[in-house]
Amino acid sequence: MRFMIPLVAAACLIAGTAQAQEYRFSANSSRGHSSQVEFPNVQVSRRADNLVVSVRVACDTRDSGQRRSEITQTLAAMARAAGLDAAIELGLDSGGSVVDFDARMIPTLRFHTDDGRPDTSAVTLVIKTPIAEGDTLEASSARIRAFIAATTGVGRTELRLMDDWEPTVIRPDQYRSTILAAIAADAGTTAGAFGPTYGVEVTGLSRQVTWRQAGPLELMLYIPYQLSVTPAG
Repeated sequence: MRFMIPLVAAACLIAGTAQAQEYRFSANSSRGHSSQVEFPNVQVSRRADNLVVSVRVACDTRDSGQRRSEITQTLAAMARAAGLDAAIELGLDSGGSVVDFDARMIPTLRFHTDDGRPDTSAVTLVIKTPIAEGDTLEASSARIRAFIAATTGVGRTELRLMDDWEPTVIRPDQYRSTILAAIAADAGTTAGAFGPTYGVEVTGLSRQVTWRQAGPLELMLYIPYQLSVTPAG
């Protein structure tokens, strides 16, 4: 029996660049990757680390300086409240990964116009809550809704939750060794089913660990590998 598992060293180098990231979009999310994905046979079950959703903070005060002041005061109040609430964290969506947000970042934010109206400015944050053991989607989303409901916008500032609720996973490549072990075990079983004159070839293991959503808060992690049965020798 022979196993061809190339580029594992390269995979480790790729993994090292993403150790601190929290990824938002799953492989079957229309906002992340194509929904037409063929999943490999070997996948590892993992409960989501956080539930996240975007929150739009917008203000339509006529004077632009006052408008910006009201939004920034609201953002500062949100940051203070989140700092006192262990169940709530704020972040920014950076190309599908979530970057932690705090009040020191407010001056760097770029506001955008809302629906093309020049007298309305808005900024979008990510709000998240940790998924505890035994947690449900309803319970975790209720914590976020309660936080937003308790936040009073300054002046004409309003907060609105978007419809992009997503479970997230922190440092997905930390599960690479577990997935590789499961792939190797499955490859051995596959080769054994064809007898001693056959082996298997596994390719694609240098790719990043990704996942699909298998339930409201359940994820299936995997590496998009390919396996083929070939004559031994």
